[in-house]
Amino acid sequence: MTAIDVAIICLMTMGLVIYVGEPLVRRVSSRPHGREGDDATERLLLQKEMLYVAIRDLDFDFQTGKVDQKDHAELRQQLEREAVQILRQLNAVDPLVTFDNEVEQQVIVLRRRRPSTTTYGSGRAMCPRCRTYLENDENFCPSCGQELRPS
Repeated sequence: MTAIDVAIICLMTMGLVIYVGEPLVRRVSSRPHGREGDDATERLLLQKEMLYVAIRDLDFDFQTGKVDQKDHAELRQQLEREAVQILRQLNAVDPLVTFDNEVEQQVIVLRRRRPSTTTYGSGRAMCPRCRTYLENDENFCPSCGQELRPS
């Protein structure tokens, strides 16, 4: 082997190392540093996922007969309590939770406002959406399916 062959082999090896290692270096360097909220969120998400897996495994063990009913109920309640605590912590960390809660409250208010049936010149009730004539005892419009009376 000549010096040129050794140089070519070294260059090819360095190119291969760069080609293989570049995605790994980019992945590590693209991660934001110094964001404590992200680390806390990641930790909570990992704990949540671990609890979900534990609940699934517990249910599977109960179905296969490895765990009796009393132990299954106690362990499942404990795991569910821990999962609820983790979900509450996640909600406290997530900045969009307050926005989501406000949207949910507005949806609830809108759902409570049910359109009422209206009567027109003939004295018969009509659907507010499609204006189909209705019978007195209908809860839904037979034409469009609009709910006419709150449940």
